Amino acid sequence: MAPPSRARWFAFVLFLPLLCVTSCMSRPVILFQKVPVASAGGSDTNGLIRGKVIGRHRGRRIVVYALDGGRWWVQPFAYAPFTPIGSDGTWSAQIHLGAEYAALLTSEGVQPVSVLDSLPPLGNGVEAIATASGNRSVSAAAPRVIPGPILRFRGYDWQVRNIPGDYTAKTNPYSPRNVFLDDRGSLHLRLTRSGDEWTCAEVHSVRFLGYGIYRFGIRDLGQLEPAAMFSTFTHAENGVDRDYREMDIHMTQWGDVLNKNAEYVVQPYFVPADVYRFDIPPGFITTQMEWSPERARFSSWKGDTVTGKPVSTWTFTPGVPASGGSQIYINFCTYGYAKIKSQHEAEVVVDQFEFFP
Repeated sequence: MAPPSRARWFAFVLFLPLLCVTSCMSRPVILFQKVPVASAGGSDTNGLIRGKVIGRHRGRRIVVYALDGGRWWVQPFAYAPFTPIGSDGTWSAQIHLGAEYAALLTSEGVQPVSVLDSLPPLGNGVEAIATASGNRSVSAAAPRVIPGPILRFRGYDWQVRNIPGDYTAKTNPYSPRNVFLDDRGSLHLRLTRSGDEWTCAEVHSVRFLGYGIYRFGIRDLGQLEPAAMFSTFTHAENGVDRDYREMDIHMTQWGDVLNKNAEYVVQPYFVPADVYRFDIPPGFITTQMEWSPERARFSSWKGDTVTGKPVSTWTFTPGVPASGGSQIYINFCTYGYAKIKSQHEAEVVVDQFEFFP
């Protein structure tokens, strides 16, 4: 057999790298464009991570993890672990810090685990994985956010949130300017707008509370727009269980006028038996959660007392979390995936908070 001519051989040599590139590009690749500083994690840390997917990414999402204490924690929050990918393949998220960071490209239907001892292998909906050590060229103390101000409301100290949060499924900024006490000592939380960006409000108790009765008196939540969301909930930031010992009272229609405007939740929310939806009427509402090792009983009344028949009551018994390390949160924000977006700034006034151990 005669050897190939020089022209044919040259064409074959050119074809080899082209074949390699085509083969290599058959699987998508994740590239990091910005990695936060390496630091101990926690709710008072924050940093920007940014990257790009090279290859197919339509219909996929990024799941970011941060390594802290030898475990991988989904970012920015367990409530909404997905980071969307732009049409050009770019993605970014504000996250809590860690020693290392990981980005996973996942297909639809994948439900990430909140905490992992090790990263998953490729397959089962995970199409690409990239890891990077935290940036150590900047002082690890630099990105740690100064805690928000402390205010005294109804006999308890509350810390005001001043870093981005994702409680309503999309990362939103929070500002201490959206939280204040009036001359009567009532707590005001505002939802404000700048262009297309909404700034939210949140406070949480400095003290760990735990089992007992939590009672709130709130002015006229029945007039909120469908996407606006007022919540009170328990949360254990350092809880080792999957759902951070969270139980919620949500006042929202989740952006759909066909939905009821309130619900009680024992996490995880995707278990149907863990959610009870109902309607609250206009006007002053008193709502409470009675938490014990055996049950979580929720009730709401029209008016400023707990006498008479409640407008709604429900008791959860299976899946009630233990109380250790739990604080109580008050949040006012807008639901990021609402069918009907918020149009107007809003304000919620909480007149009363009581805790009975």
